[in-house]
Amino acid sequence: MPPDPLPAWPLLTMLWGFPVMWLLGVTVVPGAVTLALVMLGFLLARRCAIWVPGVGAIVGLCLWMLASSVMIDTGPRLLGFAFRLAIMAFVAIAFVYAVAARTRLTRARIVHGLTFLWFFVIVGGLLGMLLPETRLTTPVGMLLPGSIAENSYVRDLFFPPFAEVQHPWGAPEAFVRPSAPFPYANSWGVAILVLTPVALACFLSTRSLLLRAAILVGAGVMVVPAMATSNRGMFAALALAGVYVLVRYALRDRAAPVVALAVLGLLTGAVLMWQGLLTQFEVRQEYGQSNGARFTLYAETIQRTLQSPLLGFGAPRPSAEQALSVGTQGYVWTLMFSFGFVGLGLFLLFLWGSTWRTRACRDDVDVALHATLVVSSLAIVVYGLDIVQLLAIALVAAVLLRRRYGLDADD
Repeated sequence: MPPDPLPAWPLLTMLWGFPVMWLLGVTVVPGAVTLALVMLGFLLARRCAIWVPGVGAIVGLCLWMLASSVMIDTGPRLLGFAFRLAIMAFVAIAFVYAVAARTRLTRARIVHGLTFLWFFVIVGGLLGMLLPETRLTTPVGMLLPGSIAENSYVRDLFFPPFAEVQHPWGAPEAFVRPSAPFPYANSWGVAILVLTPVALACFLSTRSLLLRAAILVGAGVMVVPAMATSNRGMFAALALAGVYVLVRYALRDRAAPVVALAVLGLLTGAVLMWQGLLTQFEVRQEYGQSNGARFTLYAETIQRTLQSPLLGFGAPRPSAEQALSVGTQGYVWTLMFSFGFVGLGLFLLFLWGSTWRTRACRDDVDVALHATLVVSSLAIVVYGLDIVQLLAIALVAAVLLRRRYGLDADD
């Protein structure tokens, strides 16, 4: 007798309940950890896990991260390591669970949940513009001992700012870069570029005129905080995603979506230029951190990783040459330095392998979802990933792999 279908609520709780978890300060601990244990319990009790390509790589990464813990040398770094491990373990279990729970956790339910997160990220960006000097005081943060709460990384996690307010020397005025519901503006940008293709997939798949109208309004409103971030990589990645989707639709002889997206893209580009986006890029580049500093950090990251190429160092560490930490400024570098070339290889095997295997999309919705994997495969070189971005990538990969191997209930 086949086991009962897995319930959808553990994953949907994270997607639809994320705003509340963020306000309480429990997105990872105990929120994601608790939900991961619940999903793992269902998988073990009902013995219904399904092995698809990618499972071995992401589970292997979690195990390798555990092995890298022997390289941790201080308490604060151990705390950061535990936080990253909790996120990756949750994402790995969510990936396995989403593949197995194909009966109740349909493509539509996952797409709608991720689109809700997209709306919330946009709202967070607006909050960052309206209240740039505000920090969220979470209940969990208030319970932390002072010695732990004083750590800058912990403070940004449990008392997150609504925006990064940067005062580079010589700049005529401060840069106000929206970041909520994340500690950093770049994280906000990565969430937008990962979730926007999902919102497009939702627009294409829903029959609700109200939801379609809301997505169009959200896309228009999104431009305002997006411009405030002055995030060149985010705009470049969104343009790449748009071009990718257009080309794929053109190859499928889908004239209507091609024309609609092309016109929308041209209008958006014209508005951005009219509003002075290029000028914002130039001003921030003139007074902000140079690309040279980033490349110097990358070179130092590679050199120091070669001192511990297998296990890495467990967590980022201060640079010997500049204020930035080695193992930051890109998820590739975080994985490489913290967990060695093995850890990096396992993650790339999961992400790039999933992207390649699911390239033969079945319909327009799958093409839009696949754009998330394509842009993520490139963005990780220069941007870090938080729990929302990693979860979105894992769930999109799970849906597309289910359809690739004929497991999806929508078939």
